[in-house]
Amino acid sequence: MIMRYSNLHTHSIFSDGVGTLRDNVEAALARNMVSLGFSDHSFTACDTSYCMKLEDYADYCREAEALKEEYRDRIPLYIGIECDYFSDIDKSMFDYTIASVHYIIRDGVCYPIDHSPRQQEECIRDAFGGNVLDMARCYFDMITEHALKLRPTFIGHFDVINKFSLMPEDSDAFRDISLASMREIVKACPYFELNTGGIARGWRKNPYPNDYLLEYLRDNGGEVLINGDTHKPENMTFYFDESVELLRRLGFDHVSMLGKDGFYKVNI
Repeated sequence: MIMRYSNLHTHSIFSDGVGTLRDNVEAALARNMVSLGFSDHSFTACDTSYCMKLEDYADYCREAEALKEEYRDRIPLYIGIECDYFSDIDKSMFDYTIASVHYIIRDGVCYPIDHSPRQQEECIRDAFGGNVLDMARCYFDMITEHALKLRPTFIGHFDVINKFSLMPEDSDAFRDISLASMREIVKACPYFELNTGGIARGWRKNPYPNDYLLEYLRDNGGEVLINGDTHKPENMTFYFDESVELLRRLGFDHVSMLGKDGFYKVNI
């Protein structure tokens, strides 16, 4: 069966992507996609290097709305935002929201956790005295709190803290910490993305979340949607076919896609 895909996690030059919103639409059309969502990074005062400016929100929504109208007979488009833990947004401005955590702030110092290995190592060393499990607890506590407060449409790159392979992913203690977080979140937001962005950037060989977390979702009412965390239009469906095969191997029989009336299931 040939799958037609959607991608609700994309970035443009409004934040840290390299293409325009239109470039992303054209890339989606070239791949015969079912739908596309825009989701540039929300403003974070602690680090403005990669996110939208507050004053750009209106232009972002205005341009996205114009594209929705222009392409309405060719592909459904949705206006979303990737909302960081340290952001405040008006959810009514957007068709959907993604809850993500990109920073830990300790003693007034902002530590990016998924920008580079060096910065994550500094966070482990300086903010947590070298205790990697303490950092993991902090991260997963934050994504849990964020999800319960924001009530997002779905959860973004749930275990992105694993990006640079500095976490003890195979340890029982780490697994317990991450599963405890997912257990709380899924009660309020059952939708989690399978995110291929770490693979596209050459950091990972497998998507987020890890297999054992996907298995938990499978068995406990969670739903999975495949997203690219796409920063380059040419990567619009990068590793999507392989992600479907992974989900099939883990016992999934469907994925979720967003439509005008909410999420719907697509058999795989």
